[in-house]
Amino acid sequence: MIRHEAQFYKKWSGEIICQLCPHMCKLLDGEFGKCGVRKSIEDILITTNYGKVVAQNIDPIEKKPLYHFWPGSRVYSIASPGCNLSCKWCQNFEVSQNPDAKSHKIEPEKIVEAAVKSKCQGIAYTYTEPTVFFEYAYEVAKLAKKEGLFNVWISNGLINPKPLKKIGKFIDAANIDIKGNSLIYRHHADGLGVETVLKTVEYFHKKSWVEVTNLVIPGVNDTLKDLEWLVSYLADLDERIPLHLSAFHPDNKMKDKKPTGKKKISEFVEVSKEQLEYVYAGNVGEDANTHCIGCGINLIERKGYTITKVSVKGSRCSACEEKTPFIGKIIKPF
Repeated sequence: MIRHEAQFYKKWSGEIICQLCPHMCKLLDGEFGKCGVRKSIEDILITTNYGKVVAQNIDPIEKKPLYHFWPGSRVYSIASPGCNLSCKWCQNFEVSQNPDAKSHKIEPEKIVEAAVKSKCQGIAYTYTEPTVFFEYAYEVAKLAKKEGLFNVWISNGLINPKPLKKIGKFIDAANIDIKGNSLIYRHHADGLGVETVLKTVEYFHKKSWVEVTNLVIPGVNDTLKDLEWLVSYLADLDERIPLHLSAFHPDNKMKDKKPTGKKKISEFVEVSKEQLEYVYAGNVGEDANTHCIGCGINLIERKGYTITKVSVKGSRCSACEEKTPFIGKIIKPF
């Protein structure tokens, strides 16, 4: 068996300590970390999911969701099994919480070749948690940049500073899923709190581009108090950070829960707009348009994930010339 050594670990008193994420798993020989894909073998930490692809698709960038980064572009999306959280509501639990999910081996060069051949503008590390397939994502991302492709990181944000900075050199934009305050992480997602996640948001906000997703789950994080905490945090950081409020659909260990109602999402969107300039509804079948904060017209109109109309010159409103934060080109499909 070929062993692919993991990065970011140290040996201490007969144990391997993984330093990739805040869990800092301490492993004896033969033990797996919390993610299920990093294993201690004979004083070496190996990554068992290197090059194992459980999903690969061509997606619109809006599906990530990223609405202000290369709008209308196509991304080659990849995932390997594993996650460093075990959320009861996970929509992709079959692959994110199953280290043995069916996969096929693809070398990094082949992923980039496929992205170029498919005429994608970039590559997305998504579906599961890219942090736990760090080594593979890192190699793909380096090659992608050489080919003129962008890289987007779709993540729960639970990653330590050193690996974040290493992969961050090649990441052009990120969408970070903030699930709620620290209490929600500890009680529902097996996490260590929200502090590391917020630092990841702040890193990408400073370094490149970041948008934030919040899955609104009935009985978990669907009160106005939950929302106000998140919105206040983002507004203090930058009121122009886009927020995507997505409706929960019953799945995994929460199949007995009711889905989030459209009325609840609409209410949350309107409340959030009191402090944030760009707020979008997700998973409720609504078109998500980007408006001008100057005159109010729709700069980008979307139906589902497809752009149907653009009223932007460069990054300025075609009517009042107010500047709007758009990164990269707007790809018009018409």
